[in-house]
Amino acid sequence: MFPPDILLPGPTPVPTAIEQAMLTPMSDHRGQLFQPIHDGVYDKLGILFQLPQDGAAAVIPSSGTGALEAAVQNFFAPNDRVLAVTTGAFGQRFAEAARAMDLEVEEMAVPWGSAFTVEEVLDRIHRASYRGVLVTHNETSTGVTNPVVELARHWPRAGDRPLLVVDSISGVPSIPLTFDEAPVDVLIAASQKGFMCPPGLGILLVSGYALKKRPTTRRGRFYFDLAPYFDRQLPYTPAVSLWYGLHQALDLLLQEGASRRWARHRLLASMTRRFGEVGGFSPLVAEPIASATVTALGVPTGLTPQAVRAAVAARGLQIAGGMGPWAKTAIRIGHVGAVTPQALFGGLAVLAHLSPRPTEALAAAWDVWRQAAQDSGPSR
Repeated sequence: MFPPDILLPGPTPVPTAIEQAMLTPMSDHRGQLFQPIHDGVYDKLGILFQLPQDGAAAVIPSSGTGALEAAVQNFFAPNDRVLAVTTGAFGQRFAEAARAMDLEVEEMAVPWGSAFTVEEVLDRIHRASYRGVLVTHNETSTGVTNPVVELARHWPRAGDRPLLVVDSISGVPSIPLTFDEAPVDVLIAASQKGFMCPPGLGILLVSGYALKKRPTTRRGRFYFDLAPYFDRQLPYTPAVSLWYGLHQALDLLLQEGASRRWARHRLLASMTRRFGEVGGFSPLVAEPIASATVTALGVPTGLTPQAVRAAVAARGLQIAGGMGPWAKTAIRIGHVGAVTPQALFGGLAVLAHLSPRPTEALAAAWDVWRQAAQDSGPSR
């Protein structure tokens, strides 16, 4: 009778206003009715990410993985040498996409649950020549946020430098990364996480330098040729309803504002982390590198991730399992996009049924929430 509550890293809850926007009657995607939606999406993306005037964006009909592949196809040629910095399952997926497109991939593997260091990445690019570097901003499989903002601030700007290509599919716009503060070359996102929309749209934002360096011809590229999108053209039929939803979502994101949005996600992460620490669901990532959008928790002794997920699902809550080496020991709580402290607290109350210290765990999460409310003042 009732839809399940969702605390997943994606897909994420879709606000009613966005659902209603997607019910807009179908229209010609090259007609007058749709043109303001098309232009509005690009204009608002530029504002949201402080895209430079010589940069461009592309909104394509694909999942996040399709956007990763499109980035490889459009900014590299076969046999180009790239450095793939992998900190989990999705960093490895980015490397695999590059190999599938016939790039020469050198992998810098970081232990599971750890972040890369800016110094090591910069040392690699100074010691060897790369056409580009592939990094993950927020590693969904581990709940680690990598120091991409700091890396971008120290990235070389002169000469024939490598492209800095960033997978932030579970990161932006829920955690900080804008082109004025962190001038990356290619930023990759998707609709179903921080943008609060259903799955189906890949989003790429690129610098002027990246546009100049992309190969003009490349075999094996057709559907994912981004050149028309960068010229604000629609080469094929877009996901029209999702565009209406994204247009509304961007309005909501801009209305909330970056500082409030980032603070809300930090609060949600702190509530989840504190609940786990007290309630026997131990956080698996050190706090300084812990993600604001997804938290990996070890399950209490005597339980399995499968048993935990089944038990909370029976009570109407969806959470994610662990991945890779954590598949048999961890769960993941997503707190990204249209998630409020109220919704998170309700989900944690369901999870508390399996905690050896349920009352104490919920009280700990409540204290984090209450302290944040006191600090923000009555106007919030």
